[in-house]
Amino acid sequence: MPHAEPFLTYIDRSPSPYHAIAEAVAMLTSAGFVPLGEAERWQLAPGGAYFVVRGGKSLIAWRQGSAPPSDAGFRFVAAHSDSPVLKLRPRPDLEAKGLRLLTAEVYGGPLLNTWFDRELKLAGAVWCGGETVTRHLVNLDKLPVRLVSLAIHLKSDKASDSFSLDREKDLTVFVGLGTTPGFEQVRAAITEALGGDPGPILSTDLSLGDAHPAVRLGADGELISAPRLDNLFSAYTALAALVESAPAASTLGAIVYDAEEIGSQTYAGARSNFVASVVDRIAGGGSEDVWRAKARSVLISADMAHAEHPSFPAATDPVTVPALNGGLAVKTGVQGNYAIGPAVEAWFLKVCEDAKVPLQRFRYRCDHGRGSSIGPMATSGLGIAGVDVGAPMLAMHSVRELAGTADLDASIDAFAAFFASHNPLPV
Repeated sequence: MPHAEPFLTYIDRSPSPYHAIAEAVAMLTSAGFVPLGEAERWQLAPGGAYFVVRGGKSLIAWRQGSAPPSDAGFRFVAAHSDSPVLKLRPRPDLEAKGLRLLTAEVYGGPLLNTWFDRELKLAGAVWCGGETVTRHLVNLDKLPVRLVSLAIHLKSDKASDSFSLDREKDLTVFVGLGTTPGFEQVRAAITEALGGDPGPILSTDLSLGDAHPAVRLGADGELISAPRLDNLFSAYTALAALVESAPAASTLGAIVYDAEEIGSQTYAGARSNFVASVVDRIAGGGSEDVWRAKARSVLISADMAHAEHPSFPAATDPVTVPALNGGLAVKTGVQGNYAIGPAVEAWFLKVCEDAKVPLQRFRYRCDHGRGSSIGPMATSGLGIAGVDVGAPMLAMHSVRELAGTADLDASIDAFAAFFASHNPLPV
């Protein structure tokens, strides 16, 4: 089925990692997947469909294989729920002359110039007190806010169009006019969004994001302009492929980690024991069965890839650079920034070739900086062979990014072929 419109809805309903996981839960639940809690005792059955959430921002969903994992292994597609953003500080109010202001800080590596002079909104989670502490998800789209640039006339170097800022003092969020603190207006917006006073706000995790909805561009809607394509594009396609998959001998799974943009060093990130603990519980039977299962398993790390920018063709490798709407790109590099598995790479290329699913390739120039993915830490931590892939895009880490509409279905087709393939794994 064409996935463009459902994906746009998913993006619009996922202004924070908490919302992205909540939307994933809704998608899985409607498809018959059963929620499990980490603190519960699990009763798993062959052919069953399950999911578990950790920390509200990471999720693992799977179809239990008809064969024991020690005999048939796991096939995982892994993505991440977070994106480079600005976040409110824990005590964000800033004194000003008749202005309601808040202060923000940088999460990950956003293109900071793109966040200025546009309508933004706050979204995320708040924890409120009462008889018990309760978490609430909030999307404050009725309280637009803004970061404001200094006019060029007031700059000391008026001839320069370069962008620079002081991260400590220049990330000032304009909420409105008034003498009361800016967070009081945020508190009022939270109360309105929740339909009543939730009680004292004890803790917050609120991000700034673009206030405008995702849209399709081009005469035929062939492009997608949206926030957080890196990496909700991959999260959505991994989940959609799993939902549409048929039960198999292998246990099939989709993983959505948190905290990739800040190094994954959290209890729900790719460096944590989240997936390893789930693998152990699914495989069961002691360490021998777990290690046999891992030796028969494959993990695809799905994160976005760079397409060639028409104004900066020299920024990407002239040969191994993917085109928008040309299909998923296999990402390679010898520095350990991607999951390095030549045998798995060859196997995946053959799987997609047999399924007539187009693939492309991506690698960084040797003389440029390089990005990375969850691939190396996930595969090394689990002891599972893997490969890195990503759909091509432009303006990565901008407040709004650009990707190809056809690459949505091409990515889902590639992951579906991966789940369905009977080709023996390389040894």
